Amino acid sequence: MLKSESMAKIPLHPSNRWVKCLSSHGNIRGVAIQATQLISEMARIHGIRGTPAVCLGEAVLGALLVASNSKGSERVNLNIQATGPVRQALVDAHPDGTARGYVITSETAPEMARGTWGEGLMSVLRTKTENHHQPYIGTVPLLTGHLAKDLSFYWVQSEQIPSAVGISVKVDSDGKVETASAFLVQAMPGATAQEIRSIENQINHLQTLAGEFAGGSEPTQLLARIFSDSSFMLLEERQLGFACSCSRERVSRALTLVGATELESMLNEDGRASVRCDFCSESYDFEREQLIELIKSSHQR
Repeated sequence: MLKSESMAKIPLHPSNRWVKCLSSHGNIRGVAIQATQLISEMARIHGIRGTPAVCLGEAVLGALLVASNSKGSERVNLNIQATGPVRQALVDAHPDGTARGYVITSETAPEMARGTWGEGLMSVLRTKTENHHQPYIGTVPLLTGHLAKDLSFYWVQSEQIPSAVGISVKVDSDGKVETASAFLVQAMPGATAQEIRSIENQINHLQTLAGEFAGGSEPTQLLARIFSDSSFMLLEERQLGFACSCSRERVSRALTLVGATELESMLNEDGRASVRCDFCSESYDFEREQLIELIKSSHQR
């Protein structure tokens, strides 16, 4: 159990990283992600396999793609509400390469009409942690049920950036995550109409590359394949990791906000309270004496 505000983490693994690049003319940028170990550990933490693990991996990789081109003070929240086996996915990602997330599975097995996700909505919330800037949110429908294609639509529709996205998460015969990788290629301001058409024409072809390179290949190899017709410069290579900001102190504050009446009900019914973080599955237990202290704090608010 965490005792302070320090973040719960999965140790960094050298194979979990993104590599960012820019075309030699400065008009096209790209990022490739290899995160098999990270997604596998996150699925293990949440105790999920099969399609839910695939959806968690896709959502985390998608949020990391968005965060890879965000400013250092931004936090990206990806919220997907769908009609497939997973009815909701929530992921937080940061430009430092850390992410956390969870999925909520459907109670009944749906009849899939299209893709892994089915129909629904996808929202991307960008929040700046400094200067109290207003958050920006873009929401688009899930047009295909395939997250990579729907993210491509999000960038064109909400941010007017022609983009090609590839995401691949595969599981083995036991439903455990076997490979996880992704890439993003975008036209920058100043890109010619021919360069933009080139990206748009390659979307379907490029999306197969994430799967081809998922099995432990170097992200730079994927970028070399994507930029096979032009030269590019490597801009950044960063390790990726899981990080959750939950803590006992934060849970205590949240319980205090619940109100004295609700806390007294917990005390009378169970004599204790237990709160589990959705993002990292960490449990925080509050015994009788601790609940009494929280009730006192709640009365003083």
